Amino acid sequence: MMYNDVVIVGGGISGLSLAYYCVKAGMKTSIIEKNDTVGGSFCSPSYTSGGNEFWFEMGAHTCYSSYRNLLDIVEKCGIMDTIIPRAKVPFTLLIDDNIKSIVSQLNLFELLVSAPNLFKLKKTGLSVKSYYSKIVGDGNYRDVISHFFNAVPSQPTDDFPADMMFKSREKRKDVLKNYTFKHGLQGVARTIAATKGINVFNGQAVSSVEFANGEYVLRTTGGGEYSAKTLVLATPSSVASKLLRDVNPDIANHLGQLKAAQVDSVGVMVKKSDISLKPVAAMISPNDVFYSVVSRDTVPDEHFRGFAFHFKTGLDDATKRKRITDVLGVSMSKIVHSESRLNTVPSLNLGHHQWLEKTDTLLKEKKNLLLTGNFFGGMAIEDCVSRSLSEFNRMKMPA
Repeated sequence: MMYNDVVIVGGGISGLSLAYYCVKAGMKTSIIEKNDTVGGSFCSPSYTSGGNEFWFEMGAHTCYSSYRNLLDIVEKCGIMDTIIPRAKVPFTLLIDDNIKSIVSQLNLFELLVSAPNLFKLKKTGLSVKSYYSKIVGDGNYRDVISHFFNAVPSQPTDDFPADMMFKSREKRKDVLKNYTFKHGLQGVARTIAATKGINVFNGQAVSSVEFANGEYVLRTTGGGEYSAKTLVLATPSSVASKLLRDVNPDIANHLGQLKAAQVDSVGVMVKKSDISLKPVAAMISPNDVFYSVVSRDTVPDEHFRGFAFHFKTGLDDATKRKRITDVLGVSMSKIVHSESRLNTVPSLNLGHHQWLEKTDTLLKEKKNLLLTGNFFGGMAIEDCVSRSLSEFNRMKMPA
């Protein structure tokens, strides 16, 4: 059995950032990750062809100058010099398989009439639909804007809290407004995981958690055993609920109330010479079988282009392949490489703030149990890191 001060279940950016804070505080820390590599939504698979390495994003794809907590870790890890700009290519709509600009599909009169509400309405207590439909107009929201919102978490967002969708944060003036990294976002995850003192155990799914004699004992499906004074769950809420079922039924039941959605993503890589599609940041196709197609065109490459299709769930492979080739205008024989991935994202609603308040009340006296992830303050990268920092500070707070 391996003994730790802190054991973290989940090696996404939430678990990695919390591990970073812990080891810098001198704690022996281990991460247990079910996948073969760390990163979670920081997923940047790479492929080498003809001596050229090419990566593309399968999950998160952009960072901003307002991500101050993430940037603090990046800076301390010594990788600020790997920050690179994103090319200015457009976010577009795909209408009848033709690329259209967003503006061309908006009712400008309706927009002008509704826009003054931006200075009157407050987001608090309103859903995404009830707030933004008043800002852009009902028709514009229904036909255009809602589809861009749905593309962010790859699910319908009408009922999401408006104040959790996009947040205003203080920006760092010494950093690009929006950017990525030389080796993709997963390069950041790998750098954090390589921090001295962080022990990472990949390919191990935790099957049970027990608490006895002041310590948590975790067992994995592969037969591994880990113990720690403090347990961190950086997993989807349903996984955390299951693991805490026998340890803390009240928290387990509370976590079990949250709903989530599956994101079925397929990334493809094609030779630049084989595709005629103009460079785009992303394509959103209203009422299609996918929520979005996110492009690697934001980081141009001399030889290849990459596209991540975020499909609605329940589709067979043949349907997905046909839609990919139709949209890109290439045959399957022109696909140099492909990757598939399933991610879990939370489905938020207007009661989420009350849910979160009760969560923190239940955790208040549990300094040896920390919960982090993308279903607390919001789903943005910075929300995840901020939650981890908040939980770390709670653990360190004097009794």
